Amino acid sequence: MRIQKFEVGIDRRFQSKESIVVDINEIPYPTALFIPLNQEVVLNKRAYDTLGMKESEVFDVTTWKRINPYFEDNIKKITDDIIIDQKAHVILFNGKHEIMNYSMTRIHNSKLGKIAIIHFSKASEKYSVASISSLYSIKDEVTKLKPYLNRAGKSILDNLMKKYFREEDNQQLTLDDLVYYEKELRVIQKAYPLLSHREVILCGLLVNDMDSKDIATITNRTLDSVFVTIHRINKKLDFLNKKHLVDTLKELVSKKIIKEHVGTQV
Repeated sequence: MRIQKFEVGIDRRFQSKESIVVDINEIPYPTALFIPLNQEVVLNKRAYDTLGMKESEVFDVTTWKRINPYFEDNIKKITDDIIIDQKAHVILFNGKHEIMNYSMTRIHNSKLGKIAIIHFSKASEKYSVASISSLYSIKDEVTKLKPYLNRAGKSILDNLMKKYFREEDNQQLTLDDLVYYEKELRVIQKAYPLLSHREVILCGLLVNDMDSKDIATITNRTLDSVFVTIHRINKKLDFLNKKHLVDTLKELVSKKIIKEHVGTQV
């Protein structure tokens, strides 16, 4: 049986007996074409929307590499031409943090060399909060090394923190970096200012129906540590138990989101 050629067209459509050309905007999921030869990225409409960009915007590869150096490092380590269902933490051009699911295939073009076709989508909100919470844990552990390092070691550590946690000009990741897509964290923080940053994140995970065992796994903590934190939160906020805490948080978040939604409709 003869197989027709399948091509992706960027600006035109063409069908013949020899080939099938599909406009990139006809692909039903966010898609990016990366051409390493000229450092160009072509996006379809769904990709622009997912990345929070206007369709008239040019994808600035240089800026993307600067704000996501670890993402490029991970891609370079991939030797297979086809990878499926990977996850990556990225910072978008508008400053938002996202966990992205992506699959990629690399094809060879006689004029342009290897071209990467990347399909991607945002991961679930639960995974996003949990994963970025894990980054905080890693950051805290790495920072503990500083007193034990010599001058060269401290310099290397400072560069790592700047590279991965955007600490240029003393700018650190804050709760605001997390709540672009997690309104409940902002609501919880505002309602209960006595809670620490880590306690607010744990409350956000509880609101998203994660049990203690899952929270321990994804935040790289022991189950006992999670129980202790929940007990400390209950004591701070005068709740009877975990159920009382979760029920109250869910009611608080639900009312706030409904109120904001009604406000936007007026």
